[in-house]
Amino acid sequence: MKTPAMILIAAAACTVPQAAFAGCADFRASSSELSLQYDPFSPAGVERTFTLRTRRLDPDVTAVRVVIADPGSIERGAALGLDNAVRYDIRWTRDSGRIVFVSGAEQPNATNGALIQFGPSRSGDSVNESFRIRVPAGQAIGAGDYYQPLELRFICYTGRDEVDRSIQTGSQVAVNLRVPERISTFVGSPGTRRGRIDFGEIDALGGNQIRGLTVTAQSTIPYDIRVDTERGALKRSDRDDAEVPYSLKLSGFPVSDRSRLVCDRTPAPGGRAHNLQVELNGDDLRKAPAGAYRDIVTLTFSPRLGLAGGEGCSATRG
Repeated sequence: MKTPAMILIAAAACTVPQAAFAGCADFRASSSELSLQYDPFSPAGVERTFTLRTRRLDPDVTAVRVVIADPGSIERGAALGLDNAVRYDIRWTRDSGRIVFVSGAEQPNATNGALIQFGPSRSGDSVNESFRIRVPAGQAIGAGDYYQPLELRFICYTGRDEVDRSIQTGSQVAVNLRVPERISTFVGSPGTRRGRIDFGEIDALGGNQIRGLTVTAQSTIPYDIRVDTERGALKRSDRDDAEVPYSLKLSGFPVSDRSRLVCDRTPAPGGRAHNLQVELNGDDLRKAPAGAYRDIVTLTFSPRLGLAGGEGCSATRG
């Protein structure tokens, strides 16, 4: 199989709003801890622990209750990218059953959020709390970088008294998830790159004979499949004029030497099965001298620049 060439993806520039503070606290997380790589075809999802650093800006504040929100999400289990492309969740390590990742306009209250206590002196002005982000496995996500600044919605307290409510926006806490460009293939089972279609011993009086095998593709980008045949017919040797013509179908499309299929990226996690079918005509078999006939068919999978034009695959020439 052909090793996929690198594709350059142009990133659109965007303006991130400046952080908004009400003056009682602010929040920050390491960008490296929230930089994730995701493989849609891996049986395991992504889980990463990150530290949320909370700093009080008002010395009278003794605690802050905070929830984390994806501002574009309208339901719990937020998403990165366009069309809710990547589903993910965030949990508080100290109390994983408590809701801290909210949707829509939900605000911190007594039933949700992480309650973070500050110390009595200047040494207690900053508190680190551990959270865990989880991206479930098996999501059909196209290659690219998915970036989402998160909102921190919080209430500051002095003792039991609420002294301020505010929202922090900006890039101080942001998720950056990368899905690499990838095409991988296997015949029958993972790791197998070659397959054999064996008709065995054929009775020429048996009519048409059909055999096949399945090639599975897993891709995060659109791709082409090029079909090449070594001889274009079954022969006993290159020096032998005797041959048995055959017809090919790939994923249900009739193909021949130098045909191409154009496909969009595959579903996840299983990928897309391409059935290669070979048919021998009974009349041709009856005319052929006895012997062992063979040919080699090569399927080359390569990245396709641009869109594939709809779901699944379509046939083209050249």
